[in-house]
Amino acid sequence: MIKLVDQSIEQLANLDFQCFCGQHHQVSIGDICIGSGILKDLPEILSQYKGKKVLLVADKNTYEVAGQRVMDLIKNEFSISRFIYQDDHLVADAKSLGALLMEIEDDTSIILTVGSGTLNDIARFVSAKTRVPYAIVATAPSMDGYASVVSPLIRNGVKTTFPGVYPIAIIGDTQIMKEAPMHMLQAGLGDVLGKYTGLADWRMSKILDLERNERYCDNISHLVESAVDKCMDAAPKLSQRSEDTTQAIMEALILSGLCIGLAGHSRPASGSEHQVSHYIEMKFLQEGIDTKWLHGNKVGVATLAILEAYKYLFSKDIEDIKSSGKYREFDKDRWVKRIERCYGNMSKQILDLKEKELLLEEIERENRMKLIEEKWEDIKANCYLNLPSPGQLKGLLKDAGAIYSPKELGVDREEFKDSLMVAKEIRNRYGIMQLLDDLGLLEEAAEYVVNKYY
Repeated sequence: MIKLVDQSIEQLANLDFQCFCGQHHQVSIGDICIGSGILKDLPEILSQYKGKKVLLVADKNTYEVAGQRVMDLIKNEFSISRFIYQDDHLVADAKSLGALLMEIEDDTSIILTVGSGTLNDIARFVSAKTRVPYAIVATAPSMDGYASVVSPLIRNGVKTTFPGVYPIAIIGDTQIMKEAPMHMLQAGLGDVLGKYTGLADWRMSKILDLERNERYCDNISHLVESAVDKCMDAAPKLSQRSEDTTQAIMEALILSGLCIGLAGHSRPASGSEHQVSHYIEMKFLQEGIDTKWLHGNKVGVATLAILEAYKYLFSKDIEDIKSSGKYREFDKDRWVKRIERCYGNMSKQILDLKEKELLLEEIERENRMKLIEEKWEDIKANCYLNLPSPGQLKGLLKDAGAIYSPKELGVDREEFKDSLMVAKEIRNRYGIMQLLDDLGLLEEAAEYVVNKYY
């Protein structure tokens, strides 16, 4: 039986095994190559495509960083066409997806993408739709999507997860990645740290067993946790642009992405902290706010806030929560008005998604309270007590020169409180903020967290 934490990142490529959790796990990535100077091996990594048509995809920044070097490495043995996005701020939406689709010629054998988050999400989705395989040359350890099988894309203003495919190869040269803009390195760290609260939410969902078709695997969970711990150890050297730290962050990001495919959903890599980040990103898009801060920077900020929410909840006694009776009532009209105010023209999609999940009747809320009471100590032991403290995470982010406050993101007090209140409505996925809502504590918990910053 394979124990995932004992495998090197290279050994995880092409993995195919029956796990002790009862599930069959498979990774359909041919090569995962992370290291110093590894880019020179690109022609050999892509050797099965020699003499065939390669569509090189980059944006104007990533082409300058590594795209021309990639062209020089493969131009003698491959037929190359190229497409370079000229956008100052590329968004993974219908426009950018359509632009790439128009560039794929009938004889294209592989899409070779040079870049990071948005470019990778676009290439993954287009690859899945066209069945033209893709490989990624990473230019920054900035997000966990390199090895994922899903693409978060903007559809009608809402960040929505679409199925995709694995890349056939991931090439991450630490000599290139360590020179990425510092906020991109910090974004990678933030995205990695978010796995702590993401895993806590996943374990909570398993303990309460409210999403009965959701699969859980300790083998996967422990692999992600191990990768994040290694990243935590390496993080203090981030500001020195250490290749070792760059490699540790990149490997943690790839491992968490791989675990999405292994689990069959994004739970191992994404929880309440990602929902808060997605909400802020959607609001920025809706309001036309352009910012240098990436998804991972927002995840780092949101992770600290979610840790505060966990701390707030478990500072309380479950008997006191029960005796207060706050959990018994749910004001649907107030909830609808909040959704409409926060989501605007996106609110119908949110209401259609979540309305059927509401616990409107007192007996339903009593039953949920009883379940949470029964599982309280289990949740506390397995979801809360093994989390880093908010102070510990804040210190780590500060030492790495990373942002840790929503004010630094440009989010005001009201909008940040809204994000804590309504971000959970983006998906039907149970986590700490829904638990607080079920206990009648959501608003006071959000106020508690917001008061830490404003």
